[in-house]
Amino acid sequence: MTPSVVRHEKRRRWAVVAAVTLVLVSVPAVVAALPSAGESIDAGRLRALVLASAGRPYQGYAESSGSLALPELPNLADVAALFAGTTRMRAWYAGPDRYRFDVIGTAGEHDVYRLPDGEYTWDYGANALTELIGEPTVRLPRAGDLLPPELARRVLTAAKNDPVTTLPARRVAGVDASGLRLVPADQDTTIGQVDLWADPATGLPVRVEVTARGQQAPILSTAFQQVEQTTPAVEAPRPVLGSGFSVASAPDVTDALGALGQAVLPTTLGGRPLASSSFGGVSGAALYGTGLAAFAVIAVPRNVGNAASDAAGKAGGVEAKLAAGTVVQLSITPLSLAIVRSSFSRRSYLLAGTVTPQVLRTVADELSRLRRSGR
Repeated sequence: MTPSVVRHEKRRRWAVVAAVTLVLVSVPAVVAALPSAGESIDAGRLRALVLASAGRPYQGYAESSGSLALPELPNLADVAALFAGTTRMRAWYAGPDRYRFDVIGTAGEHDVYRLPDGEYTWDYGANALTELIGEPTVRLPRAGDLLPPELARRVLTAAKNDPVTTLPARRVAGVDASGLRLVPADQDTTIGQVDLWADPATGLPVRVEVTARGQQAPILSTAFQQVEQTTPAVEAPRPVLGSGFSVASAPDVTDALGALGQAVLPTTLGGRPLASSSFGGVSGAALYGTGLAAFAVIAVPRNVGNAASDAAGKAGGVEAKLAAGTVVQLSITPLSLAIVRSSFSRRSYLLAGTVTPQVLRTVADELSRLRRSGR
């Protein structure tokens, strides 16, 4: 097999992975009780402080724990591990363009350095340093996205109009943290609530818990075990004697999807308005809905749709007939997935979102009857 064919097939596998995880960075097992730290400040004020905290420096050690069992898809092992087990991270954050986080595993560490001039990765196990060139428009979730400050700001930004209420304060990693609970107003979302605690003086989030609708225990929690709100020194890593060094293009899911799904999508699907056309800069991909009741739609060739259908079926997905095609649906609380194969337009679509399976079933039926012109 020639290198160009290998790269082509690898991009196709990335496309399947991306469709499953594109909207996923917002979703532990039993959570240990933490001592109270007094009273919390007003929830609305705390939300504003958290959203304005992107420039707050910190350094510390955090752990996230998830119980989301994703299906086995090519190149998805690292992503699945983030949401299905415990991830241990050390972080040094000087600002949005200067930070470092290390993922600590049984086989060693994998570090990511972000600097104003670019990004680097260091794999201790392979003794290899890589400089990443370019800025990916859309990338897969990674451990740094689960650090409490990143996850908290991401959720509050997505659900900026949903109501919040005050939770009792907690002492987290030495911080007397104020708490708030966000409950999505849209009943079609599979997210039941998001609880978070943050420093009431700086707005730095220190703990986040995401709970699916109808469940008691969180499906994802992340918290600092140690944290200092001081500015760390973050410098580019330097190769050591005997280590490997390479330069590579940043893995960009957009490249793969852009070459696959040249489709015009409608302005509404399932009664949900189009929130972003050419989602992530990709023609044939779009985001629908608002807040935490959102879902992504990606048009793909039939062979990619068939591969995704097979993977979903092996993970327990159920196939059903549509008005003009078939759909395979899979629910992995709180994520809903669907793969639509239209017999009308000879096109396939991948759907993923934190909405109920009924919503995606309605969308699937509409897409199966969609003409190639998008009508």
